[in-house]
Amino acid sequence: MRLSKSDVITALSGITIIALLGAMLYYTVHKQSGAGSTELIGKLVSKSNLAERKYTAQVVWDEIFKDSDLYNYDTIRTGENAEAVIRLKDDTTITLNENSMILLAYSEKEVDIQFIQGTINARQDGKNAGGKVVTIASGDSKISLSDSDVSLSQDKDNQFQMTVNRGKARLKTGDQEKIVNENQNILAGKDTIRLYDLTIQLFAPENNQAYAADVRKSTVNFSWNRPAGDYTSYLEIAANPTVSDPLIKRKIIGAAAAEAFPEGVYYWRVTATNNATNKVETSETRKFTIAASTPVQLIMPSNNSVIKYRDSNPMINFMWSRDVSVSRYNLVISASSAMSSPVVNSSVVGNKISLNSLGQGEYYWRISTVNESNSINTSAESPVYKFVVSRTDKLEPPQPIAPTENKSIHPLTISRQGLNFTWTKDNTIPETRIVIAKDGGFSQTIFKQNSDGNAIKFTEQLKDGEYYWSLRGVMADGSMTDSSPVRRFRVAREGGIALIEPGDRTGITMNDNETESDIAFSWSKTDIEGKYVLQIARDRGFTSITRELSVQDLSSTASIKEGLHFWRVRQVDDTGAELMASPVFSFELISKLQLPVAVSPKAGITIDMLKRNTLDFYWNRVPGATLYRIGLYQVKGGIQHSVATLETRNLNYKFGDLKKLDVGRFIWTLQALEIEKGGNRARRKSDEIKMTFNISLGIKDDFKFDAPKTMITE
Repeated sequence: MRLSKSDVITALSGITIIALLGAMLYYTVHKQSGAGSTELIGKLVSKSNLAERKYTAQVVWDEIFKDSDLYNYDTIRTGENAEAVIRLKDDTTITLNENSMILLAYSEKEVDIQFIQGTINARQDGKNAGGKVVTIASGDSKISLSDSDVSLSQDKDNQFQMTVNRGKARLKTGDQEKIVNENQNILAGKDTIRLYDLTIQLFAPENNQAYAADVRKSTVNFSWNRPAGDYTSYLEIAANPTVSDPLIKRKIIGAAAAEAFPEGVYYWRVTATNNATNKVETSETRKFTIAASTPVQLIMPSNNSVIKYRDSNPMINFMWSRDVSVSRYNLVISASSAMSSPVVNSSVVGNKISLNSLGQGEYYWRISTVNESNSINTSAESPVYKFVVSRTDKLEPPQPIAPTENKSIHPLTISRQGLNFTWTKDNTIPETRIVIAKDGGFSQTIFKQNSDGNAIKFTEQLKDGEYYWSLRGVMADGSMTDSSPVRRFRVAREGGIALIEPGDRTGITMNDNETESDIAFSWSKTDIEGKYVLQIARDRGFTSITRELSVQDLSSTASIKEGLHFWRVRQVDDTGAELMASPVFSFELISKLQLPVAVSPKAGITIDMLKRNTLDFYWNRVPGATLYRIGLYQVKGGIQHSVATLETRNLNYKFGDLKKLDVGRFIWTLQALEIEKGGNRARRKSDEIKMTFNISLGIKDDFKFDAPKTMITE
């Protein structure tokens, strides 16, 4: 078929428009990101943990990685236990310690750094600076550097401290200007500036030095010069830049020490107290890091797993554990267990990636952490896992997830919010067919639909009753997998709200001398929105409601008087119309019975059993009690051994099984109970009283009795 001239013009016009729109989209995306919109001024040469950058015309922060380009007016910040090293075009090096932030401005004559917060180190080499002056602005103060190194820290009130480690720096605050020389420190507050010499100079470790973590702890050697004179020196080491609440504060004789540390970030300094004047000298504060090389754990695909597909390469999800100190990982996939000639060798931001480039075959994979710090190598490789990609003519069917088996659903939930069906399936199955029926044989189908996802919302009306649902995978050629297992759910109006506490027919005992108690009520959440109304009544029909509370939460507390009560929870809409109601539960709030009063044996007495046939127990009547429970114990070696448990409705009990008794110390307990009429459940109880007594046979100690002694215990 030949195209007419107008057809050609139309086609070319369409292509031109598409190309133009594509170019505009590309420009918009890159313009929004801010990359390249200002002058390239440097590079992030090293980092550990989280560092972020915000472009000049952007409000969003993006994570930044090693070797990333930096542009004029970029803002850089670091997170907890993080560090970032920046090198500008003039070889100015800036190190940001944890929780620090700066804004960079670069011109022909100077480098301006807006120091916003945290702790930084700036190193400027005059030989390569091309005459540029480095200016650091902090609050109302400006610091000018020329061929010098400084360390700065600033608190939330814009008060900062600067130490000149090499060269000199000029500080201007308001109308005041000071020259700070090497090994001098300056404190600039709101109203005062204090300049003093550092009489204690630190040698090792150098600032921002890193050490590889050992199996247990890593040893760090510290050294410094001692101030001249009679001083007592202390080595202080903490987990924060201000060295507050030090982990170690140790008196040191000499000018060196060694300490062992686990993985972490640490700050150290030396203080010295003049023994004559008590004046305290303080060194600068330095940071060091103990960094570990910890391999990640592979999660999926699991070792020796088999991934099946039918028509096209499967989408395989790779996931591994996250290392909080690592931003990037390297994924290597090979057909060889030696990991030679990898088919995939890719850098990944985050701890997961999905690939569909692997066809049928046997594969091996591993993850290595990407080291982004120049100070020490923290890369680590995971174990190697194996997985198999296998082509098959028949895939496993999708597997149902929700609603779960035999779940009860209120019809209002379906009509107001819909009923969500969810499932899992093989990624190579393009569609899933869901079928809902009134019977397990699916002869009475009421709904059938295909979905290209893993969920579908059913919004049609369903009458009360049982329903069944099943799934089948639909392939690109129209063929289907087998059916999934059948799941059943129930649509019912009752039981939409499940009552939790107090349980049905629960007896709750009140404290002594109370006429009412605070009772906690709780119930389950429903699938629809609406407030709850807690109702408490004296009858099951709720004709006599004693309490009615409107509640937004799933629990409430009410003060209830003694007696039998019924409770339920209704859910209502904004107009007060009932949406659903719970079943009715009952509970009884009952007082304790009075403590029984023992008559005999009284506490502390000794009973001579030589001429007795029974051990007799007596007590006074307890109002309301219909049963009394006696416990009898013998004490041997400080341990109570049970002899008998007895019950009676009388006010006495004659214990005649004397073969269970022995000479010695005994305890008897008594508790009163009220038993339900027509049943055997205790409706009320008293607390238990306890009496100690002794049993003897009235025989003198020097009387010998050779017959064997027998005692039986229960």
